[in-house]
Amino acid sequence: MTVMNRRSLLLASAALALAGCSSDPVPVDTYYRLETTVSATRPGGPLKGIAEVMPIRGEGVVNGRAILFRRSETEIRPYSYHFWADTPASMLQRQLVDALRAGQAFDSVALPEMRLQRDYEIMGTLRKLEHDATQNRVIVEIEFSVRKVRNSEVQVLKVYKAEATARGDDVTGAVAGFSAALGQVFADLIADLGRIAP
Repeated sequence: MTVMNRRSLLLASAALALAGCSSDPVPVDTYYRLETTVSATRPGGPLKGIAEVMPIRGEGVVNGRAILFRRSETEIRPYSYHFWADTPASMLQRQLVDALRAGQAFDSVALPEMRLQRDYEIMGTLRKLEHDATQNRVIVEIEFSVRKVRNSEVQVLKVYKAEATARGDDVTGAVAGFSAALGQVFADLIADLGRIAP
């Protein structure tokens, strides 16, 4: 073998070795927001007074930043590289304030940091926020309580559950489904607030 052939063989081997070392691009983290639109308004007009939406509690892993999916009735896993922009409970609190304002549920709706003299207190516990990958649907389950502050009388105490078809088979489609299901939960809560005597 000539020196030239040997050199060509070495260069070709080096090129093959370098090609073998190249890998797929590193996945990029992607972040999502919950964005709900509620068209429902409280029947009979707003309840008199100020409602304060307390921080929402999240049960277990449901309040983590990773978006969850379900592969069976008992197995829940986080999606890799797909995260909520904030904890679900924090996003839910802000979305609930916006929904109650848009739905004219009360004269005013505020967060606790505003330190207003509230008439109603709204508390919630997020139980489920998961993508059922086996049926391409999303599940949202939240327990809400609405209490009149003056006499501590509970006006609403109920677990709200909504499901929606994921709009596509990827995480973006699941997030759109979450927003739709959450909008339904808020609409159901506003409807129940309509049964409270002013």
